[in-house]
Amino acid sequence: MKTRGLSQDGIFKVSTLILSLLVIFMTQGQLLAEGVMSYPDRKALIVDNCPFVRLSSFSFENRYERSSYRFVQNMSWTNIGGQSIIAFDIVILKYDAFNDRINGARWTVTGINSLNWIPLDPGYSGFDTVFGSTTEEVFTGIAYVRAVRLKNGDVWRADPKELLVKIRAVAPEIPAFGDLNGEIKLKSIP
Repeated sequence: MKTRGLSQDGIFKVSTLILSLLVIFMTQGQLLAEGVMSYPDRKALIVDNCPFVRLSSFSFENRYERSSYRFVQNMSWTNIGGQSIIAFDIVILKYDAFNDRINGARWTVTGINSLNWIPLDPGYSGFDTVFGSTTEEVFTGIAYVRAVRLKNGDVWRADPKELLVKIRAVAPEIPAFGDLNGEIKLKSIP
């Protein structure tokens, strides 16, 4: 039997194709919504090592952003010192699912955040997001403050020995931390 030029076999094939495409689109939408491009039990750890800046709300994921999946890192912070802060460096050490070092990134916060370069006054908070160009297989991320420039011109830098002790305390399962300065320089994209 033919219907409008298609045999029953043709109708079955078209129906199967439409159903398959529908399943693919629904699955893709579900994958995007669930963020399955990241480990579900990933760890975003913060080392509280700076007398001027306290980091908080650290998170990371591979997210569909700006037409492709990208590694996205979010962070919030507060000036807990007694002076305004001109800039500070956040380092994020990244490890895979086997606790092996992938890389490390350094992110300079220019005042309140990447869109507001006004100094971060005592007691005030900021937040920002940085986007990678591709996905990353990060299971554990460890964030800390590497350096701070105060409004009076003083520069504070983390002591590597003290920092290593604090990193070991928050991530005892990592056997070797690698370079603590962050190899890759990140930039916020407004």
